[in-house]
Amino acid sequence: MGILAMGSAILGCSPNNSGNVTAECESLSSMAAPVTPIVKGTVFTIVVENHSASQVFDPKTGATFMTKMAMKYATALGYHDSFVHPSEANYLWMVSGQNFDILDDQDPIGHHLASTSHLADQIEAAGLTWKTYQEAMGEPCGLKSHGRYAAKHNPFVFFDDINGWDGTQFQFSQRCVDHVVDYAELDQDIAANTVPDYVFITPDLDNDMHDGSIGQADRWLEREIGKIMASDAYKNGGVIFLMGDEGGGYPASDDPPFIIISDMVKKGFVSKVDYDTSSYLKTVQALLGVANLPCDPARSDVSAMDDMFAAPLTTEVAALPPG
Repeated sequence: MGILAMGSAILGCSPNNSGNVTAECESLSSMAAPVTPIVKGTVFTIVVENHSASQVFDPKTGATFMTKMAMKYATALGYHDSFVHPSEANYLWMVSGQNFDILDDQDPIGHHLASTSHLADQIEAAGLTWKTYQEAMGEPCGLKSHGRYAAKHNPFVFFDDINGWDGTQFQFSQRCVDHVVDYAELDQDIAANTVPDYVFITPDLDNDMHDGSIGQADRWLEREIGKIMASDAYKNGGVIFLMGDEGGGYPASDDPPFIIISDMVKKGFVSKVDYDTSSYLKTVQALLGVANLPCDPARSDVSAMDDMFAAPLTTEVAALPPG
């Protein structure tokens, strides 16, 4: 029986930019101080591309591993992206809570962002660690797309406090070199037991379903998630978010697959709650113990994905009082 037999399929929305946001982010100094993380292990995010949940969980596609994970752990069938396209806007939203009025896929030279309140800044301010592992990037801090690597799928390189933009050009940023690395480094970090507290993984354009098939991505995920689940970073209280950036192949629909793999979730649970990319980010922030959505002007209206976890998350980290 397919996962969709357990709940209603979500119909895709017409292509649009109705979620488009450009707003100044609130300074982290005005937000509540970080608290002890809920999660004990690493928070992993793995992003695949441009297919609806109904396509991924169709038995004919050969996505046996993703279907098995959905059946065993927790699935959000009510999840949709933030109604902005194409990919770059959605990836930026995953780490900031808005798309900064970006509605194309230009490399960072076309869209470098001055915000200093994105998720990497929050993580470091909390004394936690992070890395993004980008397959096919090669040299660290890939600011230009090449081969099977797409900078549009690497949200952290767009922020000036990571990419080293000095107002005229990119400077060599040690922060970028240390944190934005090729996917091959994940094996090294697992072996050395140095996997950071937060990990963002982008497969290459063939293995993320963008150019390759669902079946090809499924085989990649089975191999790579298997390695992650065997690591101490996952076994000691970790969480894996496996999600799509957009549904149906842009611009067809906004209903990608979304699975949470963890011993913290309700096993075999299917949520039909209307969640979006801000909901995902708010959930990550709650797990890490940092403030909610400093770049999302509508953060008070955002629901975290509490129903998918066995124990409620502490999601409301309020701003500090003025003065």
